[in-house]
Amino acid sequence: MDNIRKQHIKEYGDSPLVITQVPGTCTLLGSYADACLGWSLVGTDSSSLYVAVSYRNDQMVRLYNPTLNDRKRFSLNNIKYRKEDRWGNFLKAVFSVLASEGTEFTGMNITVEGSLLHADTQMVSTACSLGTCLALDALLALKLSFSSQIRIAYQACTTFNSEVCSISDLLTMLNGKKETVLYYDLQHVTYKELHFPFTNKNDEYVAIIVDSKISPNAMREEIRSKRKAIKRAFEKLDEYKSGGFMRDFPESDLTGRVVPLEEEDRHICEYILMESRLTNDAASLLTEKDAGMYGKVMNRVQAGLRDLLEVTCPEVDWLTKRAGELNGCLGSVQVSNGFSGNIMVLLSKQALPSYIGRLEDYEHIFGFHPRWYVFEGSDAAKVVFQA
Repeated sequence: MDNIRKQHIKEYGDSPLVITQVPGTCTLLGSYADACLGWSLVGTDSSSLYVAVSYRNDQMVRLYNPTLNDRKRFSLNNIKYRKEDRWGNFLKAVFSVLASEGTEFTGMNITVEGSLLHADTQMVSTACSLGTCLALDALLALKLSFSSQIRIAYQACTTFNSEVCSISDLLTMLNGKKETVLYYDLQHVTYKELHFPFTNKNDEYVAIIVDSKISPNAMREEIRSKRKAIKRAFEKLDEYKSGGFMRDFPESDLTGRVVPLEEEDRHICEYILMESRLTNDAASLLTEKDAGMYGKVMNRVQAGLRDLLEVTCPEVDWLTKRAGELNGCLGSVQVSNGFSGNIMVLLSKQALPSYIGRLEDYEHIFGFHPRWYVFEGSDAAKVVFQA
């Protein structure tokens, strides 16, 4: 928080009146469960962004992003989407939504910074929209309800920016806690808090996130394309659903080729239904603190991501394979946290030094210096300063 305050003062010559902080999210399992309205496990992650706001004496809003060393501006009399404004549109969108609902503004200076700004577009747009919404709510004393905060941030992403936004990401950003994951039932849009037991406080096992440090764009286009293929595959599968929920579609009808789908579509649907079911099983395993069985679920999901959905890459395959070769490593799986090529590894604390040692081999082979940290979650989005 001190850094964004200094950056804001340096840029605008005045102190911020409100500063908000928003965490990123990490989908541990069930990254593609939205396709069948199944189950997912999502927690807050270590990356975050800050939004700082102060007033101006005109009708201009100036935006400063020291993380990317970029500046934008717009007039409150003409709030429109402009492609060249890129990240600035994510903040501008919140003004647009609130203005359409009757909120009146004066000019403002806004600074946004933090490691989360290097994430993919969906994560950045979601976090920026929510952080700006919370900042304006506090600054203007709007007294927005919890549901209104979610609605405004969601509309800012989807309506103004035409970006994908996950309600579960917004809910996690607003409700996440340290050492906690949220277990979502996407069919009914409900969730439960579950204790995540594999942190530094666990005497035996720990879950780490390994960032492969591959190019941010290395997998994004591929995954975006795969998302479109998933949508098409489930539209076809829906033609053969006789009733009930899509997530309960019999997997045996796919593996047994009872349903006449093309091979790629069959693999996609088979994987996502399996992923959802395994995520549902994994929720109970977390409650029971069953590290062994939870690790097996991670491995099965990773095998499906690699062989059925085909959304891994050589770097991720290497990192997960090396983990599986170690005594004391229980499982590894690619996770969705806004950054390309991140995996979670569940292993004993005794095996941790051996795995970290293998990361040196990874750097020699692929030329990327990986980063790792223990997954422990972080606090929910909040106002961290108000004058």
